[in-house]
Amino acid sequence: MLPGSVRLSLSAFAEMVKHNNVIPNSHFHKKWQRRVKTWFDQPAKKVARRQHRKELVAKAAPRPVGYLRPVVHCQTQRYNMRVRAGRGFTLAELKAAGVARNDARSIGIAVDFRRRNKSQEALDANVARLRTYLDKVVWNEKKPTGSIDVAGKAVVTSVSRAFPVVATRPAAEFVTITDAMGKSSSRKGFAYKATRELHNQPILAGIRISKAREE
Repeated sequence: MLPGSVRLSLSAFAEMVKHNNVIPNSHFHKKWQRRVKTWFDQPAKKVARRQHRKELVAKAAPRPVGYLRPVVHCQTQRYNMRVRAGRGFTLAELKAAGVARNDARSIGIAVDFRRRNKSQEALDANVARLRTYLDKVVWNEKKPTGSIDVAGKAVVTSVSRAFPVVATRPAAEFVTITDAMGKSSSRKGFAYKATRELHNQPILAGIRISKAREE
């Protein structure tokens, strides 16, 4: 028979520990000092990386820094009206612009083998972007020395600044309203009915063709 105080402590312990958990048995006697990683050289590494980037730019001069990126639309229905810089041009876009897939990266053009074109408008826009880039590229057989000036303009140092991604909105089309349109639009629900008819035309095309054949 245990004393009352002992029984009380055991019951409190039983209420405290619930479920089938592992009894805490942490090991704090490891030599953790040997495994500590410090970041005291982070400011010096930052300066070293910056200096290394400057050396790479100076070594590649007058070649601009970065790659030419395509103009792509953002994902999902909420943001698909926005445009941004994509990962790279598709093989179809390179072929339409007359650029070899193996030589694209050597002349500063990014390539994305996974992306596919889903609209002719986007393909044409990126092909025009490639052709504009190819027209402005200056081919140098030997690395020149000193300052470079082409047609009175200094050579750019960044492709993204020279060819920014800018959203273009289509121009508004104006239609002259006729008397027939004015009379029909005065009816209640005409706009909704007209849009539904245009929406149902491709859906009901097959059914209407089959009915016409039976008649």
